[in-house]
Amino acid sequence: MSISAIVVLVLSCGVVSGLRLPAASMAAPAAQSMSRRSVLSTAATFGFAGLVSNAGVSHADEGSTPSGLKYTVVKSGKGGTPVTGDLIAIRFKCSLQKTGQVIDNILDNPEPYYYRTGSGQVLPAVEEAVKLMKSGDVWNLTVPPELGFGTAGRSSSPGKPRVAGDAILDFVLELVAVPGKDEEMIEELGIRE
Repeated sequence: MSISAIVVLVLSCGVVSGLRLPAASMAAPAAQSMSRRSVLSTAATFGFAGLVSNAGVSHADEGSTPSGLKYTVVKSGKGGTPVTGDLIAIRFKCSLQKTGQVIDNILDNPEPYYYRTGSGQVLPAVEEAVKLMKSGDVWNLTVPPELGFGTAGRSSSPGKPRVAGDAILDFVLELVAVPGKDEEMIEELGIRE
């Protein structure tokens, strides 16, 4: 379902949650002038979050790994797939499944987080997921405790809330780049195989 279709759906509902929305006749111009961020925000506010988050995702884009990591492909990329030792760039948002409390969010940060796969700098779930992803992919992950912070949880620190032991985490994970394996990087540098 396109963003325009979602705007039309949201606006054509008229009255939602006690708020008066513009009439359906205004939906088409509104769809052209609203940003993706404002559409998603509006949809989430009015209870269409499930509709938006699953827009365009087929059942084949969902799966789980033998370790118990569950994933849904939100957006498919076309770049390279990292292996252990590759330098990669990621963005993510992590929240507690039970309460929805966000515990870390760098999705909107213009600078991604760089690290080498296999270095142990990120949660085991992230290590496992990125090795299955392509550059440009965005996945929603449901992380079991053993692939997250485990039975011990995480102590609070400045700007980071405490995470209880055995917490299930919800992640939005974007593999921004795999330098050296992404086609545009290879073309730009003039490297031919």
